[in-house]
Amino acid sequence: MGTITWQYWALGALAMWLLLRLWQRSRREAQSPVWTSIVSWLLIAALVAAAAGGGLLWLLGWPTMPKQAAFTTTEMLDLLKIGLAVVAGFGGVVALAVNYRKQRVTEAAHLHALNQEEREHTKLFYERFKVAAELLAGEQIGLRVAGVSAMASLADDWEAQRQMCVDTLIDAAKLAKDDTEVVTKIFRAMRSRLDGQREAVSWSALTFDFSGFEFDGADFGGLRFESPVIFDGAEFTGELTSFDGTVFHGPLRFTGATFTETVVNFRDAVFAGRPSDFVGCTFDRTTIDLGGSELRSRRLHFDRCEFVSSELQAEDMNVDTAAVRIEHSALTDSTLNFTEMLGADADRGSLGFLFVEACTLVECTVLLRSLDPEHQFVWWRDNAVTGGTFEISPKPAKWLKVRGEEPTGP
Repeated sequence: MGTITWQYWALGALAMWLLLRLWQRSRREAQSPVWTSIVSWLLIAALVAAAAGGGLLWLLGWPTMPKQAAFTTTEMLDLLKIGLAVVAGFGGVVALAVNYRKQRVTEAAHLHALNQEEREHTKLFYERFKVAAELLAGEQIGLRVAGVSAMASLADDWEAQRQMCVDTLIDAAKLAKDDTEVVTKIFRAMRSRLDGQREAVSWSALTFDFSGFEFDGADFGGLRFESPVIFDGAEFTGELTSFDGTVFHGPLRFTGATFTETVVNFRDAVFAGRPSDFVGCTFDRTTIDLGGSELRSRRLHFDRCEFVSSELQAEDMNVDTAAVRIEHSALTDSTLNFTEMLGADADRGSLGFLFVEACTLVECTVLLRSLDPEHQFVWWRDNAVTGGTFEISPKPAKWLKVRGEEPTGP
């Protein structure tokens, strides 16, 4: 075989570069004249043929071609057939270019039609949104109630802007706080799409921001939230505030919320997602009932809270490799009940933790009873205690880690 010269390598590289450029141009040729497509594909075919021919000659050792007089009639006919085949091949290339161009044009037209249809749908959705918003802002009660139904129905249909529709409903509920019928209608619409019973559309994946809302007997029991639920600055009153059996897969946040003379029922609730935080909250004559709930979200955090004549009942709460933290908080005449809390799963070796740190307790009752020293740990650190009572069992309390003032009791 002969030796490939650097000129041939350069020619091959140039051919590959031209092929790449022509292919890239062919991808953008929907708006160009058809003859440019044909010429592009012919050039591609010629370059492929040249490269293939050069490669074949190299494999054959660059043989010397005989002179014209040395060809016989049969060989001349064979060469003529090859030439005709090449011409037919180039004709096939032209047909391929035309068909490819037709396909590209058809695809472009189809994509344009889809985009146009999507724009029409979006335009229709925005028109529905405008009508529903106007109804929600209507002066007559009947119009506002109709607006709730219209906005909820739009949220079901318009997945791309479902969050916007739900935010609008929440804002409408805040503005209509004295309009019981409208507020009830809004929360009924939410409940029907968050309780897991609705097969058509669920709103569980949305964020619910109730910041600044004034709740009188709120009921979120049995609902399911996959995304954040926010109650920053909210006010809770009424005989019962229910989160009974509610499942939180996203973060739950109460920042600066106030609870006054209410029972906050978290019984059998599941904290399964991000941390749940009560930061800067005020509990005035309030009971927070966590009995039977499950904490699987790393922590349930009470930070810089104020408890006045209130109770934190965590009896029989299951803390699975997570922690309940009460930190930098002030408690007066209040009760912390952790009886049989941290019911960890001994078979899986899961651990439950309780931290009470840097708190001020005045005339409070603290119950640390029936805890399992193998799977539960309590940190009592840097707390200031005045009066009150403590019940600690079993003793010796190997599960209790103390720094600073040690709790004492019967």
